[in-house]
Amino acid sequence: MRLLIFALLFFTLTASAQNPLSYNDFAQLPDASRLTLSPDGKTLAAVVRVALPDQQGVAVQVTKLSSGEREFMLFTDNSQYFIDWLRWKDERTLLVGSFYPSQRDSRIGWSQVRYNTREGRLLIIDTHTGEVTTPFSTAFLRRFTLLPSGLNHVIDTLPDDPEHILMALPNQTGTGPSNVIYRVNIRNQSARIVQRPENRIVGWATDRQHNIRVALHARDDIVTLRIKDAKTNRWRDLWSYEIFSDDEITPMGFGYDPNILYITAYHNDLKALYSVDLSEPELTKTLVHADPNFDVGGGLIYDRKGQRVLGIGGSYDGGTLFFDNEFKALQTRIDTALPHTRNFVYSLTDDLNQFLVYSTGHQESGTYYLGTREPLALNAVAYSYNALEPAHLSPVQEFPYKTRDGLDVQAWLTRPANTDADVKLPTLMFPHGGPHSRDAGAFDYWAQYFASKGYAVLQMNFRGSTGQGYSFFRAGLQNWGREMQDDIEDGARALIKAGIADPEKICIVGASYGGYAALMGIVKTPDFYQCAISVNGVSDVFELVRSNRQFWSTYNVVEAQIGRFGRELREISPVNFAEQIKAPVLLIHGDSDRQVEPAHSQRMHAALQRAGKDVIYIELPAEDHYLSNEINRMATFKAMDEFLDKHLPR
Repeated sequence: MRLLIFALLFFTLTASAQNPLSYNDFAQLPDASRLTLSPDGKTLAAVVRVALPDQQGVAVQVTKLSSGEREFMLFTDNSQYFIDWLRWKDERTLLVGSFYPSQRDSRIGWSQVRYNTREGRLLIIDTHTGEVTTPFSTAFLRRFTLLPSGLNHVIDTLPDDPEHILMALPNQTGTGPSNVIYRVNIRNQSARIVQRPENRIVGWATDRQHNIRVALHARDDIVTLRIKDAKTNRWRDLWSYEIFSDDEITPMGFGYDPNILYITAYHNDLKALYSVDLSEPELTKTLVHADPNFDVGGGLIYDRKGQRVLGIGGSYDGGTLFFDNEFKALQTRIDTALPHTRNFVYSLTDDLNQFLVYSTGHQESGTYYLGTREPLALNAVAYSYNALEPAHLSPVQEFPYKTRDGLDVQAWLTRPANTDADVKLPTLMFPHGGPHSRDAGAFDYWAQYFASKGYAVLQMNFRGSTGQGYSFFRAGLQNWGREMQDDIEDGARALIKAGIADPEKICIVGASYGGYAALMGIVKTPDFYQCAISVNGVSDVFELVRSNRQFWSTYNVVEAQIGRFGRELREISPVNFAEQIKAPVLLIHGDSDRQVEPAHSQRMHAALQRAGKDVIYIELPAEDHYLSNEINRMATFKAMDEFLDKHLPR
């Protein structure tokens, strides 16, 4: 059973739960997510699930810890708009990042073009009064010729200033990168420019004194990191690197000394954290933290009161990485108390006495703990999925294998609970999306659902996945449908060789790039897989690259990632090879997907129908790329449930 030290502070408005578990229990939205603790430690905020017969969606819930009093301050049904993130500005003010799909008109050359996009908006909650406001007045927004799509880009919350934040917006034409910085008064919705636009600047950052100190300049395939000198206020070009090169340097933030900048750069082929003293002419990189096996990532963790840097968010295969000795010892004690999980310490209060821990693992769907240092205590306050207790989940083990060309691939195998080791199982290959992402063996609601139905599930970090260093990442560039695809098949063959997978019962399933890999798998090896499921997947790589060209004036990053030449792109586009496909196909796509347009699944469906193939296509109304609407998510799992029952019987 789960550890529960005192009553949960967060709850979900739901109808009664079902028992035993069904696909709906796995498909539901998280009961609680995005927990964040106010700087004074008195208030907790979270996004919680609302599932009542007449109301379904998510709400921002705010809880006073002293009394346990809870209040819902913002609700969305996840059709009109979606909540992206929560961030405290101060102990009273909660910032909420939101987005929604839309269409915009733009002029390209002599042509007027309507294109699909995603609008970002910032909402501001006064947690004392419950009032929800926006940062900009109508009069201010009228200054723009075209209303900017990104109105949620907060550069600095200015925690010591109760009235202002710094936000980045495009110039007053409303186009181009968000490279104008405004000081926004969130009380009266006024704004003034504190940093005017500069040519080819695509990003800004401030130091711990809240001065604008970092500018990222991009020209063609060269990125230059510019730093403003703390004494002279003059900009200097410190480092330049080619996109996708091992010279990449990423600014992570400043120390409280304005001359100390933290960066990530490659060390022994893996990203590591360095500090640089900007007052030294040599700009020597001092190694602060490196993981021997994985890239270091995440944001810096600060002690505001003590004015020091405590650690960084973590590595791609572990929890928080503290390099402060006191907090390193705290992390060790937490990991000892919560073994076999990845434990992330975050949301530290200003006095450093309280913090949150998010704990997740193979059979841990996610538990949030409220911790204190004096006295040392760890108390469970919310579960990501109330119904998915560890006893209901299937075991996961690491399953490394070698590809046909000798590459080592890290993979995770989820097996149905209580299955005999010598039984060959129907198996699902489940490549991740991105493709520049990775699976870390933590809880995955898709894999656990599939295993609950009796399938073995393999999630592999094929070449091009992030987190394993430069060489491994580089091996995936312009490799769609080629060795990246072979890596997935080689994982299936390794399972067959190990006696785990039934060679006559293997299906390939994926979303986004994983959906592309599912379709390309049944094109490339039509006799190997018995069925395929693609959710929001790419089918026409040529069109994907072509449609991105209008957004890049000189250097096309998408071309560098995937490829440039039309003939080669068509050769790796499943939509062009429907005749070769033998396996039944399930296509599912959100009609408001802005990452992969629904036209990819529509065209794939039409091509398969013309070829007389066995195909089902379901288009989800008012749905984005991430299945954010619970009704649509459950419809997706219901369709997969029925499709697998028919085409991959257990």
